[in-house]
Amino acid sequence: MTFKTLLVVLSLTASGVALSTELYRWTDDGGRVYYGAQSDVPQRYASRAVPASTPLPPGTTACEARWHRYAASAACFDQYRVVGGGLKPEAFERCTEVPQPDCN
Repeated sequence: MTFKTLLVVLSLTASGVALSTELYRWTDDGGRVYYGAQSDVPQRYASRAVPASTPLPPGTTACEARWHRYAASAACFDQYRVVGGGLKPEAFERCTEVPQPDCN
C-alpha cells in the first residue's frame, strides 16, 4: 500500500468515526443554544455541554421544544452533507427529519 493510499484510507476511517458521534447541546454567554459534535463545543462552554438527547430544562415551552428538536435534526443531517449541499444516503437512516416549526 502506498503512503497516499494509506492516508486516504485513514482519512475516510476518521471521517466515518466523526459521523457517528453523539450530538451535544450547549448555551453561549448570550443564551443562544447550539448543537454539534462534542469536538465542536468551544472549550469555554465545555462544562455546559450536554448530550442533545438530555431532556430540556423545566419551563421550556412547547414551541421552544419544537425548535430544539428541529435544530438537533439539522445538526445531525449536517454531519452527512457533501460538497454541493447533497446528503449521504445514511443520513436518512441515522437522523430524524423534523420540519421547521411554524411558531415563534
